[in-house]
Amino acid sequence: MQVIAVIPVRWQSTRFPGKPLADLLGKSLIQRTYENAKQATLIDRLVVATDDKRIFDHVQAFGGEVYMTSPECVNGTERVAEVIETHFPDADYVLNVQGDEPCLNPLTLDRLIKKMEGTPEARVTTPITKIEDPEHIFGPSAVKCVFDRFGKALYFSRAPIPFPRKVDQIHDYYRHIGIYCFRGPFLLEYVKMPTSRLQSIEDLEQLKILEAGHAIYVEEVAEEGIGVDTPEDLTRVIPILKIRDENLVPSLQASGARSSTLTTGSQ
Repeated sequence: MQVIAVIPVRWQSTRFPGKPLADLLGKSLIQRTYENAKQATLIDRLVVATDDKRIFDHVQAFGGEVYMTSPECVNGTERVAEVIETHFPDADYVLNVQGDEPCLNPLTLDRLIKKMEGTPEARVTTPITKIEDPEHIFGPSAVKCVFDRFGKALYFSRAPIPFPRKVDQIHDYYRHIGIYCFRGPFLLEYVKMPTSRLQSIEDLEQLKILEAGHAIYVEEVAEEGIGVDTPEDLTRVIPILKIRDENLVPSLQASGARSSTLTTGSQ
């Protein structure tokens, strides 16, 4: 079984241009994200996919594996699919890892892979976490998820789901974390699907999968992680990174995380 993890990265960001090369305790955001994901034990290859030469050169400089992709890719999933189709067409599982999640627990990636292995009907697995801050329940930037008792996603929405019809009732709400594990052949099928109605309404790419009748299974994790969307978010992740540097990474290495030699992809 071949497991490939791809971090799709672009230079341009409406709220934070050049974000991948932003400094975090002496390392760039993309390097932090790459080295963090590298601690997952079930990944065979970890690569970066970008259409920007500055990012390409930088990843090469810190020893990462990187591939150039077409500037015509409309989103990160298409960038991931291009790398897989071109360089890893026999991949069994493909992880789409966000380039702005340097604090994501790498064990979450392993859990998505194990979820896929144990769920033959799943085409995609993805993490969710219980929402602790009530403000996030009603905020459209936090994507909520509802799922059945078998762990299969029923729907994703920017609205609070399930809707609290009775205000005195307390419900558990779950936020979707935008990391995906695809079956390799399905990923290549998925990027060719036309945009769906619900996808357009909610502006949520994963709804295209559900609307086409395919199964997404969720894996509940305890941590939310902190993504970097704005320059201000950098100050929020620094304390977490300090703890990770001192505790999490060494403990994972001691438990037998892979330490294969990195290679560099070609353009």
